[in-house]
Amino acid sequence: MGFKMPDCTPLHLVEAPTAALIAAAFATIGWLYTARRARTLSRKQHTINVILQSSFNKDFNEASVKLIPLIKNGNIDSLQDTSPEREAFRLVANHYEFLSAGIRNGDFDEQLMRDCVRAQLVEFYNKSSKFIWKQRDSRRRQTIYEHLEWLYVRWEKVKPRFYQRWFECLLSRPIAGKRKG
Repeated sequence: MGFKMPDCTPLHLVEAPTAALIAAAFATIGWLYTARRARTLSRKQHTINVILQSSFNKDFNEASVKLIPLIKNGNIDSLQDTSPEREAFRLVANHYEFLSAGIRNGDFDEQLMRDCVRAQLVEFYNKSSKFIWKQRDSRRRQTIYEHLEWLYVRWEKVKPRFYQRWFECLLSRPIAGKRKG
């Protein structure tokens, strides 16, 4: 008995249908990767545009300047319906609610937004949470600024765990959790 070569099929002898399926699989994987990468880059560009537009928005900047003394002193709870700062509060709060809803729905890049506006957003919500809850109770609508609260809890209180971040990476958006409180 002599040495017998194992029965291996050389690559050039693979059947045509099998080769076509392998090529189609690789083409599909490449297409999926390219599409996902394009969505990610588009999301980042959209986020940058929103951040730049808000930083050059005259009304938003004026409203922010009006609120700075109230935020630093913690006097947001004392806002009256007729005070000029009330309209400034509404404008700034609606802006942060818009950003928060965009992050929650996966329209904005969370890490880029976190790097740019986290400190302002967290400080704003921290100082105005009592006023927001007062508005919710007086209007009997517990959903007022709910996305802002969700983002505050996410960025300040409860950091996403590894498995949650992994799942969010697959979804390309944060997992929308329930409101606390």
